[in-house]
Amino acid sequence: MRTHPLHFVIIAFTLLVVGCSSAPHAIAPAVISRSDEVAQFKPVQPERWTLPNGLTVVYLRDGELPVVQGQLMIRGGSLWADRYPLGTTSAMGETMRTGGAGALSADALDRELEKLAAGVSSSFSAEFGSVSFSCLTADLDRVFQIFSDVALRPRFESDRLSLWKGQSLEGIRRRAEDPSTVASIAFLQLVYGDSAYGKVSWSRDINAISRAQIEGLHRELMKPDGAILVVTGSVERERVAELVNHHFGTWMARGRRLPPAPPVNYEPKPGIYFVTLPFAQASVKAGHLGVPRLTPDYPAIDLFNEVFGSGGFGSRLMKRVRTELGLSYGVYGGIAPAVVKGTNYIFVQTKADSTGAALVESIGVLEQLQREPPTAEELGEKRQAIENSYVFNFGSVGEIAGRLARQELLGYPSDYDATYLSKVAQVTPSDISKVAAERWNPSKLVAVVVGNDSAFQALEREHARPESRLNAFRLQKVSFGEALEDVNLRK
Repeated sequence: MRTHPLHFVIIAFTLLVVGCSSAPHAIAPAVISRSDEVAQFKPVQPERWTLPNGLTVVYLRDGELPVVQGQLMIRGGSLWADRYPLGTTSAMGETMRTGGAGALSADALDRELEKLAAGVSSSFSAEFGSVSFSCLTADLDRVFQIFSDVALRPRFESDRLSLWKGQSLEGIRRRAEDPSTVASIAFLQLVYGDSAYGKVSWSRDINAISRAQIEGLHRELMKPDGAILVVTGSVERERVAELVNHHFGTWMARGRRLPPAPPVNYEPKPGIYFVTLPFAQASVKAGHLGVPRLTPDYPAIDLFNEVFGSGGFGSRLMKRVRTELGLSYGVYGGIAPAVVKGTNYIFVQTKADSTGAALVESIGVLEQLQREPPTAEELGEKRQAIENSYVFNFGSVGEIAGRLARQELLGYPSDYDATYLSKVAQVTPSDISKVAAERWNPSKLVAVVVGNDSAFQALEREHARPESRLNAFRLQKVSFGEALEDVNLRK
């Protein structure tokens, strides 16, 4: 058998490697640390262009699978729909897709997408709306037509609106069956009052929604000015541009900017508000008004959250209230910035007899952080957790492009992701205590407690102790039906 010349090269290379490995001064292979890997990671940047009508297109190709995905994001939502019954924005967002579109009835649209194994969805929330699609590349022309019809030419068929109403009414009826839902709804009402951020839909609101109102709101909110269309997947840029121009190029610009989000002109009344419901365990949500997004200390806020209550079993709340004292089934908390004013919150689930003690200890964890900064080691662990999870925000080209679009839509700086980790690295232990002291005020806490008579009695006992942290707050019972019923509490 003849030996191929390449074999001599392989053998020689092998001997060279073996010889080098036994040499006294062999050079060890370079080791890249986890933090270096994260620091060196740079997500690929999408292409972008803007149509004359103001619609921005964000495009990123990914040829791994013969699939295309897209998402149209519209700035504006229920915060700007105060002329309509509560829930109209949600009804519009869902029935844009479910109520038929273009030449297709609702049933025909369902059958067409099922035949194509494609997906089209729509929704609207407080700040923005979204219409999305996914399909095989071979079906892109047809699905993109349906996608544009759902966005621009929804039919809002009456029977599908009736179906949405029925489902919503059932959801409202069942609110009081979940203590966490009761606590969260009541907390928002008490903290934000009768502002746009504290309003909760009732059955009467849902019943008042009409198809004409939904059509009117659609005309108001759906505009290309400032909208962003993200398209990713196995498709060339030229084809995307052609489809976008054909289906969205004639979408008329409105020539007006969305006004600022409504203000929060409300000062909550501190206190402990007890909702009596027949649950074996008590659910507590306590906190107060917080900060808008992107305050200068937002990296320190993120690290404070990890240390205080969002860092899983390693957080201060979990270690103290659950692990050390056994007072809670689950406990977490932090600072949640929002468009105008967010909320600071602590959430605890506990046994009825432990209600007062669990709330007191949770507040105590916060007050300790206000007095004493975390150790450098503790902060380092939380910083590493943020660094390690950072890259998972960019798991696919769709996530990369979608994240970029959402940040732009919500007013994030263009270098937010590029500078985030370096800013996190600069946060010190004293910065954490500064956040705890300047962003929290325990004397302003609004606490909602949902539980049975035993939970209220435990709360009363703790409240009656002169040295208790709860003694300074007024304790009162409130009623909850579909929402918190005593409107005087929110004026």
